[in-house]
Amino acid sequence: MLPLIVAHGGAGDWKDERIPIGVKYVAEAARVGFRVLKKSSSVLDAAEACTLFMENCGELNAGKGARPNQDGIIELDAMIIDGSRLDFGSVAAITGIQNPISLARYIMEKTEHKFFAGPNAKRVYDEMIAQGYRREEEGGAIGPLGAAEGADTIGCIVVDSKGRIAVTSSTGGISKKRPGRIGDSPVMGSGAYANSLCGATATGYGEHIMRVVLCRMVTLYVEEGTDPMSAARKGIEMFQKKTGSEAGVIVADAGGNIGYATNAKAMPVAFIQGKLRSMTTLDCLRE
Repeated sequence: MLPLIVAHGGAGDWKDERIPIGVKYVAEAARVGFRVLKKSSSVLDAAEACTLFMENCGELNAGKGARPNQDGIIELDAMIIDGSRLDFGSVAAITGIQNPISLARYIMEKTEHKFFAGPNAKRVYDEMIAQGYRREEEGGAIGPLGAAEGADTIGCIVVDSKGRIAVTSSTGGISKKRPGRIGDSPVMGSGAYANSLCGATATGYGEHIMRVVLCRMVTLYVEEGTDPMSAARKGIEMFQKKTGSEAGVIVADAGGNIGYATNAKAMPVAFIQGKLRSMTTLDCLRE
């Protein structure tokens, strides 16, 4: 069952012809992350690499492919969580960069704070580049591609052979959002959550996900003895009952058990687990 990586490409009203594209890039992102995990044995390295691939592919609603706001500007949100240390870094409403997930990790590891937003987050990004923590992606200041029509937040969960967990989320947010709007993706417990026992990452309408603190609720179900698959389904059922909205969630525990559920049309998911590196891809998961 271990090690494990599970990634999703965003729940939403995917056009039928775009679902295979989403599956393709999520599957490759999982492969990238798994290779890094096998090489470095770092769940954070693997989770960042998996998410970077999805931010850079231009076909998902994150990084290069993110949807613009009402002013035609791309504002990005991201979070990374180290479950074993119950630690996280978040960035929100940042412009002019392509990879907010690396900045989120820098915030977690190299600053005394946990969450930066807007123009001052860009100052922290410039500090990160100047210090050589990460290199800037070529063409980092991106234009309004809007390639990921119908998709939402992307994310992944990585569990190593010792049961250590890392979780990510990254997004451009909802289409034509008001400038400055921030959804659930960088909010600890809502868009993602992880501790030493399990982790979860969500996708969907952020205003509603935050109302029920979806990922913390799903992981709490696991902590109380529910298996991850049932916990994911229970979480989406609770979410729909409380909000009447659409979302998706993936979850994994320290033993390598996974769960996933959505009430949206589609949520591309791929996971690789075990020493044999068996991959599974799922293209449409409606509960």
